[in-house]
Amino acid sequence: MKQLARTLGSRLRLAVRIRAVASGPGEALRAIRAAASGRGDSEPGEPVGVGMKALRGEKIFVRPGTSDLSNAVAYYERAIFMPPPGIPTPLRIVELGTNCGVAITALGVTYPQAKLLGVEADPENVTAARLNTERFGDRCEIVEGAIWDETTELTLVESTEHGAHGTSVRPTEPGDSAEWGRMAGTTIDDLLDAHLQAGENVDYMHVSIEGTEPRVFAAGGRWPERVLSIKTEVHPYFDYEGGDCVRQLEELGYRAWIAPDPPDKWVLAVRR
Repeated sequence: MKQLARTLGSRLRLAVRIRAVASGPGEALRAIRAAASGRGDSEPGEPVGVGMKALRGEKIFVRPGTSDLSNAVAYYERAIFMPPPGIPTPLRIVELGTNCGVAITALGVTYPQAKLLGVEADPENVTAARLNTERFGDRCEIVEGAIWDETTELTLVESTEHGAHGTSVRPTEPGDSAEWGRMAGTTIDDLLDAHLQAGENVDYMHVSIEGTEPRVFAAGGRWPERVLSIKTEVHPYFDYEGGDCVRQLEELGYRAWIAPDPPDKWVLAVRR
């Protein structure tokens, strides 16, 4: 009975949060039905479009049976996709760890003049992100791949504990199954060199790469000179907390601070 009560309570809280971010009662009901229809399914359902206030009524497409909807709610209820306050209107935005496209879609709607580049390791998430961002045409590109501290082959590791948004990567090891997803790991420098024009800078970089942040920031490179501002997720469950991230970004030449809400979840940084 206690487990049932906790489950019902959790579902009720999610429904209330959905109602707060959806663009109307009908959109909220559609989202709640999508969440209910996917429970217990081994495979994600067909994407369902849900109008969201953060998208000015436009739809975000979520896959029943995944963490897409809860991810969208978490991002949109606090607008945590937004850049640090006080920076100029961003015209070039890069997202490392795009997942299904929740944040980059909101950024594309909020900044209609911005060019967008997203990187995502999971092929199914890439497909979902491209569906969500196709509305932006050629001003948005979603790249399938993973950010790492060097160029190397990586293996996709799915975390059931943290849902589809907990997908991470690691270097491929001898004995890894050939059926596991593999991809080329690339550095931030190589990504920017390949997809931005020579001399083009990044106004805002949004980072959520599931525990890879510390090794990528520790590697440094030329990219801090090209990136004006950053918002990066920290992961206490991966032993990476806000203070650790602040120290790394300050060593790279940024003024960095922990965002107050939600606590110890995001770090903001602006180049000095």
